[in-house]
Amino acid sequence: MNDDDRTALPRRATWWCRVTGTAALAAGALTTLCLLFPTPESGVGSDLVVRYAALTALLTTFWWVGALLAPPLILPPLSAEPGRAAVPARLPRRRRVRATLVPGLMLSALPLVVARTIGAHAGPLAPAMNLITVVAGFVSLYLLRLWVVSLFAAGGPHAGPAELRRDAAAGTVAARRVRVGKAQWDGEGNVTWLARRLSLTADDQTFALRTADENNTAFRWLDLEPGIALEGRYGWLCWAAAGGSWGEPTEAMGAALVTDDGYVVWGATDRYAAESAYAPEHARPTTARRVRRAPRSSQYRAAAHLPALAMAAATLLALVMAERGPGPDAVAWILALVAAYTGVRGIYRFTEDFDAAPGPGWVRSASARTRHTRQDP
Repeated sequence: MNDDDRTALPRRATWWCRVTGTAALAAGALTTLCLLFPTPESGVGSDLVVRYAALTALLTTFWWVGALLAPPLILPPLSAEPGRAAVPARLPRRRRVRATLVPGLMLSALPLVVARTIGAHAGPLAPAMNLITVVAGFVSLYLLRLWVVSLFAAGGPHAGPAELRRDAAAGTVAARRVRVGKAQWDGEGNVTWLARRLSLTADDQTFALRTADENNTAFRWLDLEPGIALEGRYGWLCWAAAGGSWGEPTEAMGAALVTDDGYVVWGATDRYAAESAYAPEHARPTTARRVRRAPRSSQYRAAAHLPALAMAAATLLALVMAERGPGPDAVAWILALVAAYTGVRGIYRFTEDFDAAPGPGWVRSASARTRHTRQDP
């Protein structure tokens, strides 16, 4: 594989990035927790906030270097003659992707942190600080409620992963023999679950494997990214066994791509595509066979992460200087408000930039190229 081919693949999610990234988020959460309890009289060297902030910066740097050095997501080469492996009776659970989990939690704490930071240097605002803190606390609780609800929001395709895993274990699923094609992207605009898809080709039909859940997370397409490395492989596209009709013909129905060499990518197709496989010749018995989820791909995007990290650093520095700094009260208030702005803007900009364009390996679809040509002749 040449250098051009390597740059066209997503990078692998390494253990180094998982460990340092998780540790950096944990250190950031501890810094946020400490900021809720102002101690402006503490010396810089003995201040827990300063220590945790420095640790967060160090771990983030380690994560960033690891993301830059992560190898491409390259799987072992195909055999000369692709096999015709059986449909497995035991499918792995879908890997949940919640890229906004910790940032969303920090956003919910930010109003209360800002209020507490101002309270550390209240000055003329001292008589109103109790009211300001109570209002900020209610805002934080409201944001926390939205965050918790988003974790358990109902959604997902009809006959989703749970039903498919159940039917596979019972012994029969609907399945079509397919070859994995390109990972296609429809271009800029409002990103929906229809905007990114993995192209799969059967003898008489083309399928679009999309995300398995369009409601529970902003980054609904990340679970498809490992499929980029599967291009050219053969396998089975599987649905839950026939037994009914669900919703509109374009509504999502859960599906799993299982390659002959044992990689699984979860997704969904529209109902019409799934029901086209509900014919006797497409009912496949399942047998005991060892399979595993396709390797996790790196979520690092320079265009999204670098501005977000810069704003996160500005937020943290402004809060520490406002709460622990020796400057006038008015300066502390201004720094706290600056931290509020950069914190909110950083999180929202990150979600916008991260969802706006795909990473390596995604190919703009023919329809998107046509629209782009018409708009920019």
